[in-house]
Order: sequence, then C-alpha cells, then structure tokens
Amino acid sequence: MRRTPGFAIFPCAVALVLAAAAPTPAAQIMGLGANAVMESRRGDCHALSLVALDERKRPVIRGRVCLRKSAALHYLTRRGDQVVAVLWNQVEIYSFADPRRPALVRSIALDETHPSWGGGGLVHEPDRLLILGTTVSAALTTTGPPADWTVRNLEPTDELRRRSEGLYDQRAREQGQGAVRIEGGVFEVFWTEKRTGPGAIEHRQHLRVVESGATLPIDTWLETID
Repeated sequence: MRRTPGFAIFPCAVALVLAAAAPTPAAQIMGLGANAVMESRRGDCHALSLVALDERKRPVIRGRVCLRKSAALHYLTRRGDQVVAVLWNQVEIYSFADPRRPALVRSIALDETHPSWGGGGLVHEPDRLLILGTTVSAALTTTGPPADWTVRNLEPTDELRRRSEGLYDQRAREQGQGAVRIEGGVFEVFWTEKRTGPGAIEHRQHLRVVESGATLPIDTWLETID
C-alpha cells in the first residue's frame, strides 16, 4: 500500500473541529492573533501559511513561507509573532510580524540524544520550551529575540522517557489537536475519499467554515493498494 502526497492549499482562522478518519497525520494548525497558521503542501513546497477570513466568512491565504528542512513537521507553536516549527531534529523559527511576508529568521539543529522512544511533544514553560521527541530531548530558551535563544540537551533519564511517552496523543496526531480559537468564527477540518480506479483511493483533507459553509482544500493523498 502506498500513499502519495498531492497538492495542498491552506486554511484557517478560528475554532477548529476535526472529523472523519485520517489516512495520514492531520495538518498542524494554530491561532496567531486574528489569523491562523497552518501546515500544508503545494508541489515541492511544504509550507506554513497564514490564513484569515474575508468579509464573507471565506478563508483567504494572506501569506506563505516554505519550510527549509525536508522532513515531517512534528510540532508547531509560537512565541509572540515568532512561529516555531520542529521538524524531527531541526527547529525552524519564522517571523510572522509581516503576515503577508513571513520569513525564516533562525534554524537550530538538535542533537539526537537517545535511542528511539515512543511518544513526544512540547512542554511550555515561562522562559523555555521543552522539545521531547522520538530521539531528541532538548530545552530551548525563548527569552528575547530568536537570535538570543539557546538550546541545551536534556539528560535522557527514565523519568524523561516516561514524560515523553505520556505527551503523545495518537488520535490528535491523526485527526488534529481540536479547537483553535481566534477572532471570527469556527472551522472544521475533515477528510473525504473516493475511488479513482482499481486499487486507487484519493483522500482529501479540507477546511470548512461552519458559519458560511465555505471550504478550502488542504491536502490530497493518493492511496494505492497493490
């Protein structure tokens, strides 16, 4: 069985509810002021897109930036208008101070400090962000501008492993992290599928604005069964 990514446009701005079984991990999404930032893919561009609602409650893409590292986006969070993307063993920090022209401001490599563990996630503290991944355990200080941020490896203890394993939510990874609330309305992310030929199923991930019913495609995956 193979799954092939197709196009992806970008969504969002407000409250997010996920529905239907997902054939691949759900797109990462979060609120940013009166907008939303969402992961998507269009051709070779694995992107973060800033999406707002227009006056008719339709999702509109305001800005987009392609992620530098070619890897799965594991976690997405923010510090002010700085968006932090964790891609396996790399942290990429993007400024969304100008929503129409988001830009990479810093990239930080993470050491793989231990054998593969299950679970993983982010722990938010006032002045730092704990990045607990499959092979990565690090503390990222987030005081001041990104140029001043520092990263320190964490000791891979049994306690840290238990903490990492307890953070992971398989359902959330497949269907999304639940409601994302900003100003303007409510969004749903959902999957549809259709057979396109013998042994071929096309899965599509969509964004829908509940109030208006307007939708926006997020991603398409072609599943082939040999």
